[in-house]
Amino acid sequence: MRSTVVTWIFVVAAAMGASVRADPGQDGAGSRHKPIVAGSLTVNPYDVIAVYRPQDQQGVAVYVGRPGQAIQAIIFKDSREAATVFKEIWDNAEVTKDPGEDDARPLTRMRPKGADRAGATLIVNVQRVLAISWDVDHRQVHVHLDKLLANELLTDPNGDGESLPYLEIPNVHDAAEAVMAAYKACLLKK
Repeated sequence: MRSTVVTWIFVVAAAMGASVRADPGQDGAGSRHKPIVAGSLTVNPYDVIAVYRPQDQQGVAVYVGRPGQAIQAIIFKDSREAATVFKEIWDNAEVTKDPGEDDARPLTRMRPKGADRAGATLIVNVQRVLAISWDVDHRQVHVHLDKLLANELLTDPNGDGESLPYLEIPNVHDAAEAVMAAYKACLLKK
């Protein structure tokens, strides 16, 4: 009789432990989040590293990856679909914030609040940006993202530029200035 009770206690404890491991809750590393749905894209907002739209606004690249893993590029070359994906992520107030706002939303619009939205080129997860640097002659900024593997390059969404180990944002219509200002605003504590 005693061994039957001990066996049942063991089975119940094992079942409870399995259910706790399967659902880590909101704070666990494997926790579930409401996905972003933008055009034909559905993605966990915490897996988005960057959404990049070059100045000519033809294609859009959504760079996704989990911390410590490689980055994958999802490229939208159709201009209407690309515009829809970028606009819907940019306008999604549940997951996207302005620079300097300090809350749990994972993505940041890399354009200072109140700046002209027409030149918007980048949305990032600031926690996954290693650095942003000016090139030698201040004509563009280089956005260095987390966890590129050796010899890995980021794909140009339009396919007409060379692939580089960083995102290159030209300072056309002050786009690079805006990205740098937004990044600084994100890093400065209020």
